Amino acid sequence: MIRTRPLFIASSALLPTLLASGCATTPGACDPTRADFFSNTSCLASGAYRQRQRDLQSELSAEQERNRALKALLADLEAEQADVRSDLRARQAAYNRARANWQRLKQTLAAERSANAALDARVRQIDQDFGSAVSGRQAERDALLNQVRLLEQELDAGA
Repeated sequence: MIRTRPLFIASSALLPTLLASGCATTPGACDPTRADFFSNTSCLASGAYRQRQRDLQSELSAEQERNRALKALLADLEAEQADVRSDLRARQAAYNRARANWQRLKQTLAAERSANAALDARVRQIDQDFGSAVSGRQAERDALLNQVRLLEQELDAGA
């Protein structure tokens, strides 16, 4: 009878500790990297480790989906940037052609302009109109350049 008594005392001392650790297990409180035998045993027995694993897997899946969505957005922004750059190049080329044509026309009319005052006035009016049109085109070109810069900033910020 004396032999069973120390075993009974030892088991009765451990029982409250085991019960207390068994009650305090939540998936968030269970960390398998902690070296606590009673807490880890309680987490394993209560299924908290499995629940924590499911929660972490769910978070991982959500983050992977968010990552896929951000990559798709980045691809869309890059495509839009390429379209804007292409449009800008086309408009600049058209502007340069129109300007070159106008310069050639002005040169051919230069001799006739001095001989005909009415033609001179008309050429000045056309020159002013062309200047106004150029200003409008330059404003459009500047707006497109700003779009390109904004897209580049968005891409840089996203990378």
